[in-house]
Amino acid sequence: MTATTKKRKAISAVMAVAVTAAILLVGTFAWQSISQTALNEAIVNYVNPGGRLHDDFNGVNKDVYVENFMSADEAGGVPIYARVRLDEYLEIGWGAGIKDGMEG
Repeated sequence: MTATTKKRKAISAVMAVAVTAAILLVGTFAWQSISQTALNEAIVNYVNPGGRLHDDFNGVNKDVYVENFMSADEAGGVPIYARVRLDEYLEIGWGAGIKDGMEG
């Protein structure tokens, strides 16, 4: 083997290791980004305001809203910040719209 062939093989091996390490590193950070959770940390002498997400559906119209259990006007009440994500979803074919896929 010539010196240039050995040098090319060494460079190729180093590049392969570097690319593999980069893919593993990026994949790890992507997984951590996907699996994030938010914790409501308890503060002493603080009441968790609480809230409930409603989705009222009457067959034609669906109203989505968030209810605050303790309004900011009440003693100890604080405003809540709600983040709601709405996605469009469509089922087609036999059994569409039926939860268990059976008629009735």
